[in-house]
Amino acid sequence: MALLLSLILCGTGQIYNGEVSKGIIMMVLCILLWLVLLGWVVHIWSIVDAVVVAERINRQSSP
Repeated sequence: MALLLSLILCGTGQIYNGEVSKGIIMMVLCILLWLVLLGWVVHIWSIVDAVVVAERINRQSSP
């Protein structure tokens, strides 16, 4: 789910994972960097980070 949210809007995967401040920072950075055509860098970072954190959360909650 975090992956899908990040694909749709940068930073929402982090917000879904409970990292609200990180998600908002990524969202703002992505918007600002799209003005100079570099927003895709933050968007890809957001997607990868959301998946990695979600997997870590799932591993910690599994017995």
